[in-house]
Amino acid sequence: MADNRLKEYGKEVFKKIQYKPTSSSIKPVHIANGLFRLVLGSSYNIKPLHEWSTIKYKQGKEVYPISYIIENYDNLIDGDATNQQISDLRYFLEAIFNADKGNYPSMDYSVLTICSKTQVNKKVQNEYKMPRFLYNILSTKIDGQVSPCIELIKKCLEDESDDLSRLVSPIIKMVKKKIHTVEEADLDLTGVELRIRKAFDRLAYNANYKNTNKLLSMERIILFACFSIILHLSSRIIDLSDKYDNNNRIPILFDSDRTLAPIEYASQETVLRAKLGIEEYFENELEGILKQEGYESFTHKEMLERINMISIADSNKIKNKTPEKEKRKEYKKLYLGFYEQSRDPFDAIIKATRFKLFSDEYSTSPSNFMTSLGRKIKLVYGKNKTSRFSPDPVLLETILLTILEPDNRSMNLSEFGIKLWNEFGVIIGANPEIDFENLAKWNVSQNTPGDLAGSLAQNAKKIADMYIAMGYGKRYADGVTILGLNL
Repeated sequence: MADNRLKEYGKEVFKKIQYKPTSSSIKPVHIANGLFRLVLGSSYNIKPLHEWSTIKYKQGKEVYPISYIIENYDNLIDGDATNQQISDLRYFLEAIFNADKGNYPSMDYSVLTICSKTQVNKKVQNEYKMPRFLYNILSTKIDGQVSPCIELIKKCLEDESDDLSRLVSPIIKMVKKKIHTVEEADLDLTGVELRIRKAFDRLAYNANYKNTNKLLSMERIILFACFSIILHLSSRIIDLSDKYDNNNRIPILFDSDRTLAPIEYASQETVLRAKLGIEEYFENELEGILKQEGYESFTHKEMLERINMISIADSNKIKNKTPEKEKRKEYKKLYLGFYEQSRDPFDAIIKATRFKLFSDEYSTSPSNFMTSLGRKIKLVYGKNKTSRFSPDPVLLETILLTILEPDNRSMNLSEFGIKLWNEFGVIIGANPEIDFENLAKWNVSQNTPGDLAGSLAQNAKKIADMYIAMGYGKRYADGVTILGLNL
């Protein structure tokens, strides 16, 4: 196999990041499957349920036709059942257990909707180490304790009394269990990673307090798990770079209902700012790797010589079969373009390497991965230049439960806005003047049309209205809005 040092740089960076955000095919169910497997320390052979719930065709033929189901599962089928009844049941099961479209003809790549432990499959490709990253955060002990979220997940998965588990109980009784050795992590959690961990803890405490339906609890955990990856990817640079104050946050402006033009525009700007944060994060990690190889001391001439020497094998990407000679020419052109801007050889090679990696070697860049996963959890609305942060009510509810403290499960809207900013960099407009200043620090407000400050206040009211409609808020005669549990 030909060498490709550029690809190796990418692998080393992702090892530092702890996961590989380079595919738009990752779905929340992949993260759920991996995280739940690590928490349980076991997986199950999902073959029976996979075959029952797979209505797929390959080369014009059904992968698992009714004849196959009858032949292999005759002991589960009532003798009076017609082919149409069996077909109707399978379509029903497919709608439930392939809700996230993660079920493929091959079981080796398939993950199912998980309602209990017996739907947890072995490791599949599309996890990209993200579940391990999350499990490391949850299993690291703080004050001698792992996250209560781990016990909550176990409790939910072990409970098979829900309607879905009972529905498929005859099928899942046939699955076989496999034990995995899973080690707890011992990380030094700081910055955004520590805030993510504490938010998971609050989510677990509040779920137990509300005695929430187990399926809803698992949904919230995975929604927040996906949000956590997006937050980590876009904000980790704050913790690592000397350019930033650790108390600062990269802004994420929640657009309430996409009717306020200034909010819509500013939220689009915060998506772009988050993408820049991701690029800076990658470049920061790449900088350390290139320093170890002496790049920092290279002159402009030496950097060009290095580009001519470095191994750049032909791309493995089917859609990009650019010969090595052409790839080197493009790499040099990129370097010269960045060098023209900064006159700094080291800065230019870092940026050129990052850009070249994601144009040649990966199907999706980390910044595009962020918006892709964001759309799947209904955090991001719109595509390309119109993408903005506009979470749906379920995600808003989940985020509220990660904010409320166990000893203080209510707060006014202003306090909620401050906590959102401190924990996640999220802005809703609950404190218009402060929120406007925080956006201005990142140059978000400069080109926003209309009255952004006034629109921020309207935006916060609309978000509060959603919480009130869900039963998590009350607005009093004096205009004060309180958010919390059991109001």
